[in-house]
Amino acid sequence: MAATQMAPAFFSLEGVLMPSWEQRISLRHLRLADAIEREGSLVRAAERLNMTQSAVTKALQEVEALTGAALFTRTSRGSVPTPFGEVLVRHARAIIAQLRNADREVMELREGHGSVKVGTLPSAAGGVLPSALSIVLKRQPHLQVTVVEGQHDWLTTLLRRGDLDLMTSRLPRRRLPADITQEVLGIDRARLIVRARHPLSRRPRIGLEALGGFGWVLPPHETSMRRQLEATFREAGLDAPAATVESMSFLTNRALVLASDLITVWPQHLAEVEARTGLVKILPLELAQTERPLGVWWRTDPGLSPSAQLLVDALRTVTAHAASEPG
Repeated sequence: MAATQMAPAFFSLEGVLMPSWEQRISLRHLRLADAIEREGSLVRAAERLNMTQSAVTKALQEVEALTGAALFTRTSRGSVPTPFGEVLVRHARAIIAQLRNADREVMELREGHGSVKVGTLPSAAGGVLPSALSIVLKRQPHLQVTVVEGQHDWLTTLLRRGDLDLMTSRLPRRRLPADITQEVLGIDRARLIVRARHPLSRRPRIGLEALGGFGWVLPPHETSMRRQLEATFREAGLDAPAATVESMSFLTNRALVLASDLITVWPQHLAEVEARTGLVKILPLELAQTERPLGVWWRTDPGLSPSAQLLVDALRTVTAHAASEPG
């Protein structure tokens, strides 16, 4: 019996049969689309790809001819992707990320070590993440770890680009993109922090009204923790605290609290870690509106690399242990 040959896939463009993208679009084309969207101009994309501007222009014309669509338009803001370009860029980044992960996994198998890039909020960086990383590094001492601190929107952009393997922190209330997998690890809440010898530090019970005479170090208004703290005060019929210092820097905020009678607000896991040093105290006061899920999320496709999976497992272990501890 003669072997059956599969016919190449074709699609129709204005009545002309053309091979499918799978047969026409190369990795070079995908990297080009990704670079132009990232850089916002053909000139900077050329520098990123180590090509001449004329070569980038020619390559873009080539891929637009192959796809049968205009992929970028030139505006006062630079080169902006069209709806067709947005689709190509999104899939290009997924393919490039998959190839990077494949390369990494092969390297990890060959050399016995790997790497992981994790994003976290500045206020969450000192909590469960260091504990989880210490577990992973005991199991895989040659692992290369990169921690990137930032705000949710920026970190999510990096994650979706493939520049991060995963993110961990308090989960935002808004729905995550459909291409992101999310896992709730536990529940976190905000706690009020003062220096160990603060006038309020020895009180067994404190009400919100007792905080009125003190200054505050607070995150900016647009952060969820600031909004939640203000909601707690409003629910109690009190004015929300005004920030003496507004800062997202954990190190700055910590130094200010240790040197003064200012009050600050931290996630519970971070607060508990810092309280064990004996330098700060957690005020015995529950903030009703600040309870939020603590979680981890990653790109659904291609999923977690072996090293990233180790870190997720360690995060599960740390949060489960914290939840089982009394008080």
